Order: sequence, then structure tokens, then C-alpha cells
Amino acid sequence: MRYLFLSIAMTLIPDLFQLKGHPEVVETVGPYTRVQVTDSATLEVYESDSILVVLTVCAPQCSSCARVYNKEWQLIATPQSPTPSIFPLASIQDGRIVWKDNDNWEY
Repeated sequence: MRYLFLSIAMTLIPDLFQLKGHPEVVETVGPYTRVQVTDSATLEVYESDSILVVLTVCAPQCSSCARVYNKEWQLIATPQSPTPSIFPLASIQDGRIVWKDNDNWEY
């Protein structure tokens, strides 16, 4: 089932088509899965009443986008960072999306 939702997620998130690599599941804990999509991109998925998806890409500064789908993989929300940020960084913790301002980076 996990590989099915990963293939569906990769179909529904067009940004993943631009990334070349061989996805590898690196962590699965209950409803949470983290996939290393490429050397510089990760995909986090959390399955509950809805499906939380966070895609983080680093080049070299990391930035994330988040999406929430229903069980039929229809997009129901595109959460944004609660604080303005050029490089918002998100992760899934305990079934919720946690945002971090990632703008303070040394160039």
C-alpha cells in the first residue's frame, strides 16, 4: 500500500517529475513515511483521515511545500508557513505540519 500511495503522490505532485533519482523509503513509523527522492529532495507522507505530504528540496538552501489530500487523493489544502519566509522549511511531526523559517542562511 505504501508504494501505491508513493506512486500516486509522485503523479499528483508535478514538482517530483523534474527531479531525477531513484526514490528510497528511509523511514516508516506507523502512518508516517519519509522517502529520499534524490540526493537533495525528500518526501514526507502522513496518513490519517487525510494525507499530509511535504516535499523538501535543497539546492543548497532547503525549502518545502506542503499539501493535504483526502483519501481519494484529491487536493484539499495547500498549507503555507504561518510567518512570511523566502525559504519556508516544513516537516511532519506527530501528524501535523511544523514550519520553520529557513531564511537565516549564510551565503
